Amino acid sequence: MNNHEWKWLYVSLIAAVLFIILLFVASGTMDAMSGGYAVMFISFFLTLSSFAVALLFFTRARAMDDILRGKNLLAHWVYPVEETRKSAEREFINYKESNRALLYVVGGFIFIAMLLMIIFGEEAGVTTAGILFIVLIIIAIVSVMAPRLELKRALNASREAYITGTGIIYEGAVYPFQSFLVRMDGVRFTKGTPRRPPMLGFSFLQLVGLFILRPFEISVPVPAGEEKTALEIVRMLGGSASGEEVAGPGSVSCPSCGAPLSPGEWLCESCGAKSSLINLETTKLPLRCPSCGEFLQPGTKFCRSCGEKIS
Repeated sequence: MNNHEWKWLYVSLIAAVLFIILLFVASGTMDAMSGGYAVMFISFFLTLSSFAVALLFFTRARAMDDILRGKNLLAHWVYPVEETRKSAEREFINYKESNRALLYVVGGFIFIAMLLMIIFGEEAGVTTAGILFIVLIIIAIVSVMAPRLELKRALNASREAYITGTGIIYEGAVYPFQSFLVRMDGVRFTKGTPRRPPMLGFSFLQLVGLFILRPFEISVPVPAGEEKTALEIVRMLGGSASGEEVAGPGSVSCPSCGAPLSPGEWLCESCGAKSSLINLETTKLPLRCPSCGEFLQPGTKFCRSCGEKIS
């Protein structure tokens, strides 16, 4: 597997250099009050953004190198083509929804800035507002196209998952547990259903503004027979079997694989082992869709991501 993160690091650095050149060209050739300040401001903003993205890819590239070298390797799973396709489509739905929400936030700030420029900026303000409008259109196009490009990439990516103590690689993409602007917030194991295999869910928080945190989750399917390994990974990383009914104080888990059992459950859904354990005390954790794992509000009747009916 090739580490493509280095390529994106170089692309980001090239973009930063181009924006620096544009900044100096605007300062030396454009009249400041006739749009020069606007072009310089946007060039400066895009330069900082490019360097920030480059730093992000640098941390991701180094993490991917460590994972591919097998450093602190906890599991390496290979998936069939059909499972990869289903997983890529699930991630596409989640990515599209999160991008839409982010576009509303960023677009709202840009729209407010445009109004302020038009009201208080006179002729130069109108020019700046026009440039901001073009930037908004570009951001909107990127937010729509990025999930589709990611889906295409995932369908053609390596059908593997590497899980280590410092990050994961899934479908060719790397997710360090701690990197620039991104950190892991938790990990959980959810049992499989007739429509979905068992999952390891890695929750992340990404800083997208000074005070804006965007949560996202990477769901890694657990191959048949690897449930015990998955639960061990969760314990090592300090997670739990959230999103399901999990054993509370004084109760027990499956004696074979360690998966939490529901009240009165005598057959483990993770490994098929039988158990005589009944009347378990349980604690309800946040409600999630049994089909796709999406977080749900109390009283929800249908999942907003996959349409599954919630009983």
